[in-house]
Amino acid sequence: MIRRVVITGMGGVTAFGENWAAVSEGLRGYQNAVRKMPEWQIYEGLHTLLGAPIDGFTLPAHYTRKRTRAMGRVSLMSTRASELALEQAGLIDNPVLTNGATGIAYGSSTGSTGPVSEFATMLTEKHTSNITGTTYVQMMPHTTAVNTGLFFGLRGRVIPTSSACTSGSQAIGYAYEGHSQRLSDRDGGRRRGRTVSFRSGGV
Repeated sequence: MIRRVVITGMGGVTAFGENWAAVSEGLRGYQNAVRKMPEWQIYEGLHTLLGAPIDGFTLPAHYTRKRTRAMGRVSLMSTRASELALEQAGLIDNPVLTNGATGIAYGSSTGSTGPVSEFATMLTEKHTSNITGTTYVQMMPHTTAVNTGLFFGLRGRVIPTSSACTSGSQAIGYAYEGHSQRLSDRDGGRRRGRTVSFRSGGV
């Protein structure tokens, strides 16, 4: 028997804002967050200078250095977006997040670009001075699923997806599949499984 799947909360960090009121206002007002990026002119052969940057992204005080030291900008955004969704769903500090019944399915095309560049210097400049103990964790494609899951203490299934522009939709599909087919159940089905599923884009 297929279990019904319900969406109980949503969150996002976008060029229009971090809540539906701001995003909706931008869309309904036919606003465009895409703009010319003059700083990209230094890249020879790059024939487009269009981007939709997320400006003014800040973190709440409880995002301490200890909790975020393994996160790049991509992970920070994915974690904040997830937190907003969990708040809307009324699940922040709920034991269901940490008792093994909740997992995460998260899609990201890549990790943070800064750490990718730092790691690449080992090949281009033949040294490792730019690489730290967290560089790889920040650059890996599954950085969103791993870091977001750790931040909230999730102990259920972890499903990272990375398939370019379909990374997010693939994660949503896997989350639905796992929940509807009862793959998230524990203790012989006596505990209801929950899967948190979000999308992250490379930044």
